[in-house]
Amino acid sequence: MMKSLLLLTLAYTAAAVAYTPFQLENEITSLPGAPPITWRQFSGYIDVPNRGSMFYWFVESQGNPKTDPVLLWTNGGPGCSGLTGFLQEHGPFRPHKEGNLTLNPNAWNTLASMLYIEQPVGVGFSVATGKLEYNDALAANDNLNFVKGFFKQFPQFATNKFYITSESYGGHYMPQLAQAIVADGGVPNFEGFLVGNPLTYLQYRNYGEYATLYGHQLLPKPLWDKYTKNDCKTKTSKICDKITSNMDDLTKDLDPYALDFPKCDDGPLAVGRFERFFLRRAILKANQNNTDPYFPTDYQPCVNDYATTYLNRADVKAAIHATGGGPTWNGKWSACNDRVGEAYSQTDVAAPMMSVYQGLFGKIKMLVMSGDDDTVCSTHGTQEWIWNMNRTIISDWNRWTMEDGPGCPNGPACTQTAGYSVKFDGFSFVTVHGAGHLVPATRPVQGLEVLRKFLNGDW
Repeated sequence: MMKSLLLLTLAYTAAAVAYTPFQLENEITSLPGAPPITWRQFSGYIDVPNRGSMFYWFVESQGNPKTDPVLLWTNGGPGCSGLTGFLQEHGPFRPHKEGNLTLNPNAWNTLASMLYIEQPVGVGFSVATGKLEYNDALAANDNLNFVKGFFKQFPQFATNKFYITSESYGGHYMPQLAQAIVADGGVPNFEGFLVGNPLTYLQYRNYGEYATLYGHQLLPKPLWDKYTKNDCKTKTSKICDKITSNMDDLTKDLDPYALDFPKCDDGPLAVGRFERFFLRRAILKANQNNTDPYFPTDYQPCVNDYATTYLNRADVKAAIHATGGGPTWNGKWSACNDRVGEAYSQTDVAAPMMSVYQGLFGKIKMLVMSGDDDTVCSTHGTQEWIWNMNRTIISDWNRWTMEDGPGCPNGPACTQTAGYSVKFDGFSFVTVHGAGHLVPATRPVQGLEVLRKFLNGDW
């Protein structure tokens, strides 16, 4: 027993990263309600020139932080905080009603050091210097400046492989940030990006939503035939608005982000409800749909939000060095910022991202992950654009599997289909069967395996 403990101690010491006194000023040394951990974490601010400062929470890899990759994560919205991904999806902690935190066994920092950010400036604890414009180009430039500022503040991680990751509106954020990083050339060891259930092109997204509902046998064939006969896939018209409103009414009691889950509970489905609300609203605005309400009244966010309660505690804000400030700061943390969401360019929300992918082929690794139980950024809609990129297929569409646990009929473990994958010359596409819009929340084990395979180069 003593020998094993000694070996573990020696291994941890060998993997330990040395920090400067300046860096240690940003270390989180006593996080309220948190269980004991063996890895270290830091939080604070990185200045973004002429825009403000961006809040981050950095957690070391539970493996070997000296050599393991560094992954940046941001949530979507647009206008939502990356700390929702930290506390509700794949971060190392899970908040509870009692105010304590427990460890997440499927945390992404079991494989990599994770850098969670709150962007654009003004979101969460981040600080905006005034009334600012918000659009994709500004977000990409701000995030580029943040990344360069982070590696300047923590240069010991500049030799690690670096990836950027997101989901949802990250389908705009990640390709354009990757484009900015490649063009700038000032970020060392940039390898590529992973994005889950991305909003890539609004027209394909719109069609994919209703095609998925019909594919799940939730709509009658005569109604779907009207949709196709009136070419509602590519056109907007009063008759198409009437047809899709009918479809929306028929499916209003289902959760569009995870069809086969209950609409609202305190379990995994409750995760990310504010971000999902913001995305839904942005889609309605960008579509300029005057027949549907601006706020989707059929989508009801759940009441309990342990992450928001936790992050607004004074002792927690002190522990993570979250000061906030600036003209948009009201003293409270929220998952999404209405001012940012309202100000964000709707022209950019509707813009296609395929040309950005085309400019990155052969330069970095790119993986698109898609939970197939989502309608809002559906697998069907994503397939509308991935095959139209006309890339050479390296590994054809096929199932990928994982071992299930005890209780399988054929023994202690059995192989189950976890989803499907296809590898093209330039990027890969992977589905996660039964996962909703937020893969790490609805299928956390499979989501972690997707990340593992991506980092290992299997995809």
